[in-house]
Amino acid sequence: MSIQTHHAHRASVGKYITGFILSVILTLVAFLSVMLHWIDGWSISAKVLLLLCLAIIQMTVQIIFFLHLNEGPDANWNIGTMWIAIVCVFIIIAGTWKTMQYLNYNMMGGSGRVTHSEVIYYPTSISEEVENSVPEIDKSIIDGSTLISPE
Repeated sequence: MSIQTHHAHRASVGKYITGFILSVILTLVAFLSVMLHWIDGWSISAKVLLLLCLAIIQMTVQIIFFLHLNEGPDANWNIGTMWIAIVCVFIIIAGTWKTMQYLNYNMMGGSGRVTHSEVIYYPTSISEEVENSVPEIDKSIIDGSTLISPE
């Protein structure tokens, strides 16, 4: 017979209830601050900062109370992997943000390279362009009158 050891890594019901109550409170604070116009007089950056802080606290509560990443024999690996994932996500978000700013700068005339033409081009309908660009078809090819019959 082999010896089996079982480690119970079970969280208590109290820990789940605490996590649930904290999650509900954080969600209600974020929701009610927007819906009841508690932060209307704030600048946009202050509003975003408040909501981001509440979201980060909410993620921390979820990680500690529900995902149990800080418990068990692989706790250090779990936390390290989570940080690597967070860094990768922020690199992707920052790169996308920077790319979009660069594109917006170049496309919307911020670079100073956009010149204004003195000529105004009026739009034409697509059907006029298609009619003018289609070559005439030799009707004798279609009806077969020029075909050579085998002898």
